[in-house]
Amino acid sequence: MRSRGLALVGRVVWVCVVVYALERPVLAGPATDQIRVHIDQMYRLMAKAGSASEGPSPVRKIADQMFDWPAMAEGALGQQWGERTPAERAEFARLFGDVFERAYLSKIQLADAERFAYLGDTTEGNHTVIRTRITTNNGTVIPVSYLVRKADDGSWRVFDLHVDGVSLINNYRTQFNSIISRSSYPELVNRLKALRERRGTSIGVLLPA
Repeated sequence: MRSRGLALVGRVVWVCVVVYALERPVLAGPATDQIRVHIDQMYRLMAKAGSASEGPSPVRKIADQMFDWPAMAEGALGQQWGERTPAERAEFARLFGDVFERAYLSKIQLADAERFAYLGDTTEGNHTVIRTRITTNNGTVIPVSYLVRKADDGSWRVFDLHVDGVSLINNYRTQFNSIISRSSYPELVNRLKALRERRGTSIGVLLPA
């Protein structure tokens, strides 16, 4: 009888260990920890302000710490980046940051902050991929991966996002190259400037065809 009781206790303990292993949070590295802090700060600031796009907001300061605008702008412009002057590159990086930040913030406002899940991170070559899962207010679940690299100052900066497996930077590059090939680089800049003044920009599609 005693041996049966001990066996039963052993099975219960084993089940508890398995359940704990399944339910405990996914372990994350310093890259995830830093990006999580930035996103949490953005949610708090936006909830406090009630809008992501009214006036100069401290949210932009957080975005500047989180995103590597020059790297994202270079990736989005592709080979055209090498043909631009230093002044043009600086202008394009600022402009791209303005448009992307507004689009990004307008979209995370649609996500339920309480159900923003961090699924861990992995190192791939010279960068780290932070996997997350967002749930919109209407219940739609979307996997989003943040691709980050360590900057010279030791911080982690996002240089691309994969939404449902699709690279946003590759998406932008396709759009930008199409506009430049059909028109010109100045026309692309003009369209981005016009888009910067609009609200509700889609994060995946920045420009009209």
